[in-house]
Amino acid sequence: MSRRHYPVRIPRPALGIRAQELRTLSRKAWWARRWVASLEAMRLGPRLGRGRQYAVDGQVVELVMDGPHVEAVVAGSRPDPYRAELDFTALDEAASERVSARLVAEPMLLARVLVDDLPTDIEEMFRAEGVPLFPSGGEPGRYDVTMRCSCPDWSRPCKHLAAMLFLLGEEVARRPATLLSLRGLPLEDLLPREVSDAPRRLDAPAATAGFAAADAAAFIRRLGPVPSWRGTSRCSETLARMAARVQPVARAAAEGESVDLR
Repeated sequence: MSRRHYPVRIPRPALGIRAQELRTLSRKAWWARRWVASLEAMRLGPRLGRGRQYAVDGQVVELVMDGPHVEAVVAGSRPDPYRAELDFTALDEAASERVSARLVAEPMLLARVLVDDLPTDIEEMFRAEGVPLFPSGGEPGRYDVTMRCSCPDWSRPCKHLAAMLFLLGEEVARRPATLLSLRGLPLEDLLPREVSDAPRRLDAPAATAGFAAADAAAFIRRLGPVPSWRGTSRCSETLARMAARVQPVARAAAEGESVDLR
């Protein structure tokens, strides 16, 4: 039997979104490790490594998340880039209301998500509703994520879709609330309107200070490692402490109170 030889296709260089932390995802928080394990369970073979390299090289030139629907433009070996889409299985309306009610009834769980922590209880809530929090399915065509790509590769996920999934994994590692959004339950829907708007409002009342501080801490954690940092503690921890000390002073100054800036 003669072997068929296929030409080697080299992707065109692209200045897209470059993955920064893929090599360390397996050593990060449990939800980052679970995301990687979920991709490995898809049995992609060589496409897993190619997708990872596409993500590192910046072949994904555009990535847009709109709840459970994710779209991307991925540069390949052909002149025109490919368009890829992911649709995650989402909670239906009744299930979404049940999960929301449980989270609102347990404010400590919600507070942990606000500061980029993910209690395992939340995964159990989704599992009870029949919707996995992480991508699942080990057989081609039986994933809980619908995948489409304009490339000629019949396999799903192809390397372009795999690159998308790796970039989403980095976002999940930084902000685990992304998992809720991908399943149709954005974090903003779990907060009262006046609280969710507080970080963007200049006239936010003092009652929202705790949520503003949580938002600042979450933003700092998303900065990731700072190579030039030489402090004895982690840069993000130092900045978070500084933000916690500065915010009350800034709020007092904005309200016209006398403050000591020494």
